[in-house]
Amino acid sequence: MPASPPLRFSVVIVSLNGRERLAWPLDCLRKCLPAAHEVIVVDNGSEDGTSEFVAENYPEVVLVRAPTNLGFAGGNNLGIMNATGNVIILLNDDTEPDPEWLAPLGEAFKNDPQLGIAGVRLLYPDRKTLQHMGGVVEPNGLTKHLDYGLETGDQSTDEPFETDYVTGAALAIRKKTVRDIGLLDHGFWPIYFEETDWCLRAKKRNWRIKMVPKSTVVHYESQTTDKLSPRFLKMYNRNRIRFMLKHHTGMNLIRAIRHEARWLVGHHPWDNLWSLALAYGWGLIQWREIERVARREGLRS
Repeated sequence: MPASPPLRFSVVIVSLNGRERLAWPLDCLRKCLPAAHEVIVVDNGSEDGTSEFVAENYPEVVLVRAPTNLGFAGGNNLGIMNATGNVIILLNDDTEPDPEWLAPLGEAFKNDPQLGIAGVRLLYPDRKTLQHMGGVVEPNGLTKHLDYGLETGDQSTDEPFETDYVTGAALAIRKKTVRDIGLLDHGFWPIYFEETDWCLRAKKRNWRIKMVPKSTVVHYESQTTDKLSPRFLKMYNRNRIRFMLKHHTGMNLIRAIRHEARWLVGHHPWDNLWSLALAYGWGLIQWREIERVARREGLRS
């Protein structure tokens, strides 16, 4: 049996007006051992001189300019299409990777040929509080981060484990998996649920999704959207309903709708009502288009 080719990591960072924060990940990546095979920055239609800043200060970085804001999925897809590594890492521009974060990821991919997507342990800026250790996806698309808010010493495990999904703030995927399942779905524009959709698509093609807790990244979180603002709720709920309609049909969709009804009754999300009404209406209007995308991606027989 021929030996597997060595792992080569391509790190893709999409930035929209991120001049003031791009130094965080780029400076950290310069210190990483092992080093990434390549680092790609996608300037996602910035107007703050992001491209000029990267070109002047980080000449080793591959700079890709998007003519306009392509959203999270579109921007990352542009980076993926320019990546030459056999493992591609999506990394937010508001992160600081640990200098040794790539070694545990490399071991995980070497040890499990069916590992398609891997996530890392995300910490808040205090560097001890857990933000993400994998997650659970409910039938209506609501997600729950595992070990959220615990301190690092209280986390459930240090060993890789399977999970429903990992967050796109720092996500590693085999290029072979991308070829199998396709690129991120740009229909989740501009942001939210792209990575959750990707993980479920990979699982349905028999790829494993794992957390690699020994790989650590600090995440400053939500530098481009205000959490729980009307804009956030509108984007989040619209894409959540799209996700639910895309991944459920027949009885599974009925169960998902029942789960949504129980959530509404049990949580009384009054601050969500307007965004939810818009999301439900938008889902009905876009249902046929969502079905078309699901068939193209092999989610429908």
